[in-house]
Amino acid sequence: SGTERTGPSRSMVSAGVVVAIIVALGLILTISNLLGGSGDPAAAPGPSASPGRSSSSPGSLPAVPASVCGLDDAAETGTLTKAPAATWSLVGTTAAPTLTGAGPGRVDEDGYRSCFARTPVGATLAAANFVAMGSVVAIQHKVTDLSVVPGPGRDRALARPVSGGGKAVRIQVAGVRVLRYTGTSADVDLAIRTSSGALAGQVFNLRWSAGDWKVELGANGDLLTPIVQLPDLAGYIPWAGA
Repeated sequence: SGTERTGPSRSMVSAGVVVAIIVALGLILTISNLLGGSGDPAAAPGPSASPGRSSSSPGSLPAVPASVCGLDDAAETGTLTKAPAATWSLVGTTAAPTLTGAGPGRVDEDGYRSCFARTPVGATLAAANFVAMGSVVAIQHKVTDLSVVPGPGRDRALARPVSGGGKAVRIQVAGVRVLRYTGTSADVDLAIRTSSGALAGQVFNLRWSAGDWKVELGANGDLLTPIVQLPDLAGYIPWAGA
């Protein structure tokens, strides 16, 4: 009849939205396992929330701790204009990048990776390695203990039981952009692709602490910035190892 429509029905569209939300939640749990977080999107502050961040300008920065493993390269300002020319290796089920001189400068036998250069590239490598380490349940507590800025957020995250959730959804880094870099803090936005083909963006708010890049958490023990779904890689520098 003249009232028939050929497009997808409202029920089909709604079902598609539900599936997308489920995929996003699975990804949240996977990434949150990296830090022992709850993965509750309702508990995460908005993108502009950065409690505890220093507002010091590059010209007035206090003495900065030297690299914990002696990486000489350092920068007070900068950004990322091209993908780091890293080599990639699997850590758990996720590819992790390595670049000589930028990090990781230390790789433990259990897969824990640390020591990244105090540069935009070093911060980028740190964020991607945090994601990869999240796929290794055995070191999640260690990552939270050693790769998170000390404070109430880390204490709360450490108090949570380690979870093996998210195993059904595997993830790989697909792109990157550095939103902010001051020499002692950095906001690195990673595009992450799931094994089902979905894309999501996760900003890692990093701080230079005790000679290495560490993740900042909110007082609730969760990442400062909530994960978002992405339609494509527009705005990101393509960067992937798998």
